[in-house]
Amino acid sequence: MNEIFNEHGFLSDVIPSYEFRREQLHMAEFILECLVNCENGIIEAGTGTGKTLAYLLPVVLHAVENDKRIAVSTETKTLQKQLFEKDLPVARELVKKFFNMDFSYSLCLGSSNYPCRKRFEAALKTGRFQPGELKKLEPLHELFGKKRIFTFFDLSVPGYIWQEINREGDSCNSYKCPFVSVCPYQMARKEWNQSNLLVMNHYLFFTNIASGKTYLPQCEIAVFDEAHSLEDVAASQFGFSLGYEELKDLIQLFREDRKGNVIKGIDDDETVSSLTAMARKTVPEVTAFFEKMREQVPGDKMYQRIREAQPAGKALVELLQDLMVLLADSEKKIDEDHPQRMEFDIARGKLFTSLEQLSLFVYQKSENYVYWIERESEAVLGDIVLRGQPVDMAELFQREVLSSFDSSVFVSATLSIGGDFSYIAGRLGIESYRGLSLQSSFDYRKQVVLFVAKDLPDPANGMYAAKASEEAAGIINHLQGNCLMLFTSYKAMREVKAIISGSIEYPIYSQDVLASTDAFDRYVNDRNSVLMGSSSFWQGIDLPGDLLRGVIVMKLPFAVPDSPPVEAKIERLQSQGKNPFSSLQIPEAVIRFKQGFGRLIRSSNDRGVVAVLDSRIASKSYGRLFLKAIPECRIVHTLSELKDAYSDMKSTG
Repeated sequence: MNEIFNEHGFLSDVIPSYEFRREQLHMAEFILECLVNCENGIIEAGTGTGKTLAYLLPVVLHAVENDKRIAVSTETKTLQKQLFEKDLPVARELVKKFFNMDFSYSLCLGSSNYPCRKRFEAALKTGRFQPGELKKLEPLHELFGKKRIFTFFDLSVPGYIWQEINREGDSCNSYKCPFVSVCPYQMARKEWNQSNLLVMNHYLFFTNIASGKTYLPQCEIAVFDEAHSLEDVAASQFGFSLGYEELKDLIQLFREDRKGNVIKGIDDDETVSSLTAMARKTVPEVTAFFEKMREQVPGDKMYQRIREAQPAGKALVELLQDLMVLLADSEKKIDEDHPQRMEFDIARGKLFTSLEQLSLFVYQKSENYVYWIERESEAVLGDIVLRGQPVDMAELFQREVLSSFDSSVFVSATLSIGGDFSYIAGRLGIESYRGLSLQSSFDYRKQVVLFVAKDLPDPANGMYAAKASEEAAGIINHLQGNCLMLFTSYKAMREVKAIISGSIEYPIYSQDVLASTDAFDRYVNDRNSVLMGSSSFWQGIDLPGDLLRGVIVMKLPFAVPDSPPVEAKIERLQSQGKNPFSSLQIPEAVIRFKQGFGRLIRSSNDRGVVAVLDSRIASKSYGRLFLKAIPECRIVHTLSELKDAYSDMKSTG
C-alpha cells in the first residue's frame, strides 16, 4: 500500500494531479489487514480522504490474488456510474502497469433498467405508440441493432414510454424468447458472472437478498460505500408500500371495457366475461377498504400506525385470491406468442405481489414489522398508502449479509459518534469488527466559521420561528445568497420561507413546492439564490466552491418521534430496558448533523459559514456530542462576530 499511495508512489504515475494524503494510505493499509484476516472493517473517512481508491486498490489486489469476487455497493446510481467510469479505470490501469495483473468489472442495475426487445416489438405490433412517439424510439432501434448491453441511461426516452418497453421479471421466459441471444439484460447477466468486481447500489443489493439471492452472482468480499444509509435502504427493500390508486388501476387492467386492458389476447368470450365481472366486483371492495383505512388517519396527520390485524380487509384479500385463481385458468387461453401475452403476465405478477402485501398488512403476522397508513396532504378519498417494514434489521443483516462474506467493509464520512462505532455496528448486527476513524485533511479552522446561536428561544417556544428566521435572513444577506437551509419538516420550511421572503432580496428554491432535483438545478443556475431542503438535502448533494457560502441548520435533526418506524424502534428499545433518547434519537441526529455540516467544504479551496440556529446545541448537555462530532472550527455567537470572522477568513484565504 505504501508503494501505491506514498508521495512518489504508483498513483502519482497514473494520476498527474495526485497529492499524497496520509489518511488515504492509512485507510488502504487498514482495509488490506481486514481482508487478509477475514475481518469486518468500519471506516469513517472525512471529505477529501480519497476514500474510493483507498478501498478499491487493496480490495482488488487481494481479491485477484485470492480468486475472490467483490461486490461494491453504494447509495445511488450516480455514484455507481462515477465508480464505473472514473475510479475503476484508474485502479485497473495501476494494477496492470505495476502488478502485471488484470481484473474485470461490471455495472449492475435492476432489471427494469434494461429494455425488453420482445415487449418492444409487441408494443409496435399492437399500435401502442403514437406517430410522434415512434420518432423518439429510433435510437432504440439502433442500439438493438448493435447487439450490445445498454440501459435506460443510454437513451433519452420519456419515462412513460420506457414503462411500456422495459424488462419486467414476471413476464420474462428467456428459454422461449426469440431475442434471448441479443437481450441486453441476459448479456449483462453473463458479463456479471465473468467479472471480478460488481458495482451495484444498496437498493439492488438488498433486492437480491429479498429475492433469495438469485439475481446477482455470489461474492466473497463486500464493500459498502456510503454505508450510513444501509439500514434505511434495507428496511425499505424488505418492506412494502401499496397504494389505493395503484391497486385499483391494476385490477382495471383485467376488464374488457377498459382501454389498455391486458386480456384482449384471450380467445374465449366466457373467460373474458368472467374476468371482467370479477374485476368489476373487486374494485368497489378496494375503495371500501381503503376508505375505512383513511378514516383511521386523523385529519391533522399524514400517517397513522396500525397495531392490530384489520378484519375489514379479509373480504378484499379473498376476492383477490379468487381473481388470481381465475387468472391462472385464463393463462391457458392466451397464446404464448400473442403480442398481449407479456402484458398479461406482467399485470398478473404485479397483482400477485400486491395480494401478498395486502395480506401482510391485513393479518400482521410478523412481530418484527411496523405497519402504518400514509396519505397525501391533498388526498380526499384516493391516495392512501398501506406500508410496512422491519423494525430491527440487525438479525436479518447478520444472517443474510455478514455470514455470506469472508470480509465486509463499511465506509462513509458519517459512521461514528465521537469516534465510537458501536451505534452503527449495533443497528447492523456487526458483532465483530475493527474500526478506523480518519479526520479530513482539510483545515476547518481556516475554512469554516461555525455560528452557534446561543440566545435564540428553544425551538418549542412560539417565538422561535420569527427569531430564527430573522437571524437566518441576516446571515443570507451578509453572505449575499448561495446558502443552503436545512429543515427537519416541510411545515417549518414553509413557515420560515414565508417570514424571510420579505427580508432578503435573493430567490428561494424550496423542496416544499419543487421536486428536489428541480429545486437543486434552479439553485445551481441562479447565482446568489437560496436553497431550502429537508430529508435528502442533508446528504448526497455536492455544491463545491462558491456555489455554497453558507449552510444554515434551522433545528438539530432529531427524527419525528411519532413517525411509525421511529415510534416502533423506541418501543423496542424500551422493552429491552434501554433509553431510546440516548441510544437511538441522539445518535441518529448526530450522524444526520454531520452529514449536513459536510455539505459546505468539498475541497481545500472552499470557504464558508455553518450556522446552527438551535440553542439546544449550547444549552443542553447532549449538545457537546454534536459539536464533538464535527471538525474543530472557529466558533462565533453573534452576527457581528460572524461578519468579522468571515471577513478575516476570506482575506486570508
